[in-house]
Amino acid sequence: MDYFTAVQTGRARVKRSLEKLQGTAGPSYPVLFLKMGIQDWTPVGEEELLAVVSGKEGKAAVVICDSDGNSKAMSSWLAREDAERIAGELESEGLARFEGDVKLPV
Repeated sequence: MDYFTAVQTGRARVKRSLEKLQGTAGPSYPVLFLKMGIQDWTPVGEEELLAVVSGKEGKAAVVICDSDGNSKAMSSWLAREDAERIAGELESEGLARFEGDVKLPV
């Protein structure tokens, strides 16, 4: 797949995940359009799994990622309890937890 097509496909997938996350978590951000660690241009997957990523000072963020852990959308940093509550709401909407390492561009 060429770069332009891969980015456009990834952007559409990220948009859907971002809208879902914003509906529950409020302010959220797009993260990756392309898969990390792959040599060719590959858009993030269609799958929507969730994870809670730990931050500093008791903060955490909710992430929607694909089955390889590529982050598509990320909430702002929240109190850990709030992040877990939001994750629970997303689980009740049918999203499963991602148990591997989440890939973030940092």
